[in-house]
Amino acid sequence: MKSKPVLHQSALTLFSWAMLTLLVTASLEAQVDQRKPRPDPADAVMQVQELPKALEGILEKWEKESGKINKLEGEHVRIWYDDVFCVEKRSEGKFYYEKPDKGRIDITGMKIGKNAKPGKVNPKTGKPFILQPGENEKWICDGHRIFKIDEDEKAYEVFPIPLERRGANIMEGPLPFLFGMPAKTAKQRYYLKLIDNSPQQIVIAVKPRRRADAANYQEAKVLLDPNTYLPRAVQLIHPGGNQSTVYSFQKVEANKARGIIAKVFGNSPFTPDLEGYQLQGKVVAQADGGQTQQPAPQQQIAPVQHATFKVPNMVGHDFKSARKVLEDMGLKPQFHRGDPAEQPKLIYQVYQQVPVPGSAAQKGQTIHLKLYVDPSKAQN
Repeated sequence: MKSKPVLHQSALTLFSWAMLTLLVTASLEAQVDQRKPRPDPADAVMQVQELPKALEGILEKWEKESGKINKLEGEHVRIWYDDVFCVEKRSEGKFYYEKPDKGRIDITGMKIGKNAKPGKVNPKTGKPFILQPGENEKWICDGHRIFKIDEDEKAYEVFPIPLERRGANIMEGPLPFLFGMPAKTAKQRYYLKLIDNSPQQIVIAVKPRRRADAANYQEAKVLLDPNTYLPRAVQLIHPGGNQSTVYSFQKVEANKARGIIAKVFGNSPFTPDLEGYQLQGKVVAQADGGQTQQPAPQQQIAPVQHATFKVPNMVGHDFKSARKVLEDMGLKPQFHRGDPAEQPKLIYQVYQQVPVPGSAAQKGQTIHLKLYVDPSKAQN
């Protein structure tokens, strides 16, 4: 028997890290308009790139070794370069990844000593870059949401991960090559070039073929340990070519039962403590049905079990997928009878919701969803 939603008759008004870099860049996709994008002709099925035999073997080995990883943790140093203003920012921290889609990275700006020397000089003037500490921030993914936490401002943002990007599908995020995506997929999605293949290191240059990837980075270079096939370093050239980021990884360990993360964060590394932090970028409804951006109220936010985050857009979803998305986020969906569906495929599809997509909501809050109903039963 076909499952049907429970509908209510109340009146409604109109009413949204490879672990390290994956987390940072995945937030970009989580923030985009959730309307279906216009298809990119360049994203159509592409011919598999023909590669040298050595690189083919490396990709296959990389895929095989990555498949053995259930947990990955370690320390990192991040250096960000701005070639226009000749600034170099340095940060350090710890990262943790748990298969298939949980992760955490804590980033702290490094103290710049008096004798510290930058890694770059201005080629026009010969003067060294200006050294600065990087920002203090955290990125935490619990599989359903990405938390971006600004430690300097004591503020945070939360981005729901679309249902189709969760679990193993998070490999569709911007930088899956960090953890060895399937070789065939890598060849379809990127232009790959083997730069170095020695007993000491493997270096692969990666250029995106898809428009969505190119919006996040122009080129990447991945340095692998030839013994473990774990990343030692990643360099990202940002779009435009005037900025770049280098991540170097240290003390990287796979499948460790109780390592850095347990000692530092206890048994809940993916549950951030947000007491005293402020939610940023609250979206509210306007009288005309549109939306406007307003600053978050100046008030303390409760711990994460009562934390405020942004409601995903369920308009266009069928009631089953809408229910799963909201319940996975700790919200309570409540369905309401709406207008008769003009087409059979629209029956029990969401077309209005309260609160509006993007509004702030707390765990346990009810989200009201109005559905198109079966015309033959509309009066029942």
